[in-house]
Amino acid sequence: MTANKLVGILQLIVLVALTLLLSAFHGFVGWHKAFSTHEELVQHAAWTMHLPMWLGKTVGWTEMTVTAALLVAMFRLRLARIGFWACMLFIVMELAATVTHYVTQDGGSLVQNAVSISLTALLAGLYVARSRGAGGMA
Repeated sequence: MTANKLVGILQLIVLVALTLLLSAFHGFVGWHKAFSTHEELVQHAAWTMHLPMWLGKTVGWTEMTVTAALLVAMFRLRLARIGFWACMLFIVMELAATVTHYVTQDGGSLVQNAVSISLTALLAGLYVARSRGAGGMA
């Protein structure tokens, strides 16, 4: 087995593991934002508790939709670009959460946001590499 083949297999393993991990996380918190009461959101320090209810629920539905897109991208090599853009959307959402938690001092975990952003950025890079193997990002 060549070194390039081994690196490719390792990248795929990490891509699948991170996709499943981040999909489980974003699917869960998206569901929570979309269906929980305001009181529940406050209890768990969800950043969307600071938004109008309709907008917070929209964020939750968006998070679940992007999660589905990320899972599809994992299974279809030619859809790796979608995986990259899903990661970018998750990073934007996590940055919004980080800023909101920081500004409002609501008890939200900034460390959790930083870890999520870091792992999502790594996954975005893996999807870029995967899409280059499928003919580029264009």
